[in-house]
Amino acid sequence: MLKIFTFILAVFTLPLNAAPKAKDVFNLDQKIVFQDDFQSGSITRWGISEDDRYNLATNTPARLDVVDAPGLAGKKAVRFFVPRAPNSFRAELSLPHEQGFQERWYAGRILVPKDWVIERHAKGNDIVLQWHAIPGKGKATYPNLEISVGEDSWFVRRSYGTALEKPTRTNDKLADPIQPGTWVSWVIHAKWSPREDGLIQIWKDGKVVYDKTGPNVYGDIGVEYTPYLKTGIYHPEWHLDTDRKRSQFESDKPDATSKTIYGTDYRIADGKATYEDVAPK
Repeated sequence: MLKIFTFILAVFTLPLNAAPKAKDVFNLDQKIVFQDDFQSGSITRWGISEDDRYNLATNTPARLDVVDAPGLAGKKAVRFFVPRAPNSFRAELSLPHEQGFQERWYAGRILVPKDWVIERHAKGNDIVLQWHAIPGKGKATYPNLEISVGEDSWFVRRSYGTALEKPTRTNDKLADPIQPGTWVSWVIHAKWSPREDGLIQIWKDGKVVYDKTGPNVYGDIGVEYTPYLKTGIYHPEWHLDTDRKRSQFESDKPDATSKTIYGTDYRIADGKATYEDVAPK
């Protein structure tokens, strides 16, 4: 059993035929292929996931709602909220995958609010950005890349290689702790590839905090795809899909009884873009 992480993510999160479709969301004739700051007040360009329900036609406003962005005058953001309860573990927006292994730039602002409760007595990180793998041949897959909060720190986790056997998984803690109440600007440059020409670079508030070359997707599931972006809250330990997690959930004495974060200024650009093209301003 893999022991690096304490969870198994949902197997069929957004299957291949999921809506929305890439052709309806991305403008591949432009350098910036997608952007959303929610000034329209709508999240209809995104797929909606709440708990084990995927691609909902409408969201539950208590979990997903467009609001005034705290501390950003005149801006809007999505508030993501998950209460701690059995199988209450997710409030996320998602975009579709693209065919083939593409080079992409991603950006977004994430706010861990001032009243965030740092979790020190229960297991599990809170995933706020992830680039998810597509299930292949009925095999569960972990995200190829994720950015999460664990206790008072940011983590970058990756999974790649052989999904049908034993994937390579890494878990890196970033040096600077979280700062509740302060927006964080993330920029990610990815050359998605199962080969040595792959690349993952991550900037946090203008500073490079992660830079790795080599394989970064699964190369054995029979599908060439660009991982799809999800953002919001995913707390896998509250997804009680195994006896172990149910037992842990019942025995935990958590510090936090709910999770709330905010997100805005999401952008995706093609391989011709630069950091300056996508960085939140």
